[in-house]
Amino acid sequence: MNGIVRNGKKRWLLSVVVMAVSLSGFTQVSQPNRFEKEQKRRFGDFHVVSLEEQGLALLRDKEKYEQGDRLWEFTQVDTLLAEVWTKELSVEPKFRLVGYDYRDKNLYYLFRAGETDMGDLKIVKLDPRDRQVLEFNYKPELAIQLSHFNIVGNQILLAGYVSRQPTVLLFNMETNQAKIVAGLLADNTEILDVRANINNTFNVMMTERQSKAKKRLILKTYDETGALLLDDMIEVDPEKTLLSGITSTLVRDELMLVGTWSEGIAKQASGIFTVLVDPYNEQKINYYDFGQLTHFFDYMTPKRAAKTKEKSDSRRKLGKIPDFRTNVMPVRLVETKDGFVFYTEAYYSSSISNNPNWNAANPYYNYPYSMYGFGSPYRYGYPYGTGYPYGGYPYGSGNTSSEIKMQMASIFVLSNNGELKTDHGFKLEDTKIPSAEQIADFIFTPSRVTILFSKENQIHFQVSQADGVQLINEKKEIQLTQASESTRPDSEDVATVRYWYKNILFVYGYQTIKNSEKGNRDVFYINKLKID
Repeated sequence: MNGIVRNGKKRWLLSVVVMAVSLSGFTQVSQPNRFEKEQKRRFGDFHVVSLEEQGLALLRDKEKYEQGDRLWEFTQVDTLLAEVWTKELSVEPKFRLVGYDYRDKNLYYLFRAGETDMGDLKIVKLDPRDRQVLEFNYKPELAIQLSHFNIVGNQILLAGYVSRQPTVLLFNMETNQAKIVAGLLADNTEILDVRANINNTFNVMMTERQSKAKKRLILKTYDETGALLLDDMIEVDPEKTLLSGITSTLVRDELMLVGTWSEGIAKQASGIFTVLVDPYNEQKINYYDFGQLTHFFDYMTPKRAAKTKEKSDSRRKLGKIPDFRTNVMPVRLVETKDGFVFYTEAYYSSSISNNPNWNAANPYYNYPYSMYGFGSPYRYGYPYGTGYPYGGYPYGSGNTSSEIKMQMASIFVLSNNGELKTDHGFKLEDTKIPSAEQIADFIFTPSRVTILFSKENQIHFQVSQADGVQLINEKKEIQLTQASESTRPDSEDVATVRYWYKNILFVYGYQTIKNSEKGNRDVFYINKLKID
């Protein structure tokens, strides 16, 4: 008997050692490079854009003037975070930065004059390969409240609302001519997404807001000249309202639509929806409430999570819509060879905006995360889902929440036809930020999912296997330039994590560095994050 017990202990100890070794080598988060620039907090914040394997683009307002123009500092760093191009941009002081897009290896910044919907527009195009800068000026003939900014071929695509009706404008950079895209003006209709496809067509996704009549999800696809290629209408459950959405970008042959939904006129999300576009066959929207997910309630205490899930299950069995709702922002949709991956972040908001066009789950009326949110597609780059950052429109009136607590990063793995296969979740530790903005990001492979965010000068990361089971949940200090340096311990600045390319992300923010020899210094920094 003793011999059997001893052998059992040996086998158990061996399995623990093997598991520990395998997990330690499963995923490593390294920080091979760092960029620093001495910069006092809030003195001309940097806007950072991924240029994929061309590096990163940094832009900040220098708050200086020359010959009446406001000076902006543009810096390109390579994938080792070394400066390779610096350019001073002169822009009339009436213009403010409102969006950007990275397309076909070129970077575009959108500026708008003043605070009105009739403000002139300036587009600055930067070519990192030839180090060229071009400017285009457009004076809208209509008062358009902008919500989306994309580049499609040689056209600048501007979308928003004219007299509360959805409108899309195309401005040709070669001819300096603009036109309105036909077939969109309609009352009680809201834009959910406008997105360029990889073949220089673009999608416009809208939803009807009639309270008594049948509601429909509308998808229109156009070529770069604005000619209609696809016009599809999908019936929406009359008890449900679609709050937000993202379209795929034809990396795969299919067009997938995903987003959030709620019951009735509620402004917070009850769950996610998915639908595969197929105008020649019956199209059914898949609705998933949060109680059907395995990991969405992981930010709660186990007792509260179990109670919330049990209540949701009980209502669903009775044919009722579960009453759990929360604020959820859709962030990105990745197309893989096996299907799609939809990423969202949930948050608590203590107040909402008075803007009649804005709701808590719609990013296009919410300043910060629309800047990082919804213009350019994420390209398929199996196995890591490579892509480039979204464009957006950051400075419209939107969410004026007095407090935002980021709660949960959620990943939904979808099949080819949009059915939910599994979900992953990572608690964001109630990270407090001034207003709703994406703070985390992820790397997806068929065998593992890595989610990362930063808080209190640490990188928090979680690794889970394909079925959603958590493997690793760890923290790492954000590495500094010198081992002898340290950060101010009472610093509450929240850093931002963003996907870069392949298996690379980056984290950026502001730090006060303590150095016993050289004294303290305030810096803006970027650290490269490599996932192995």
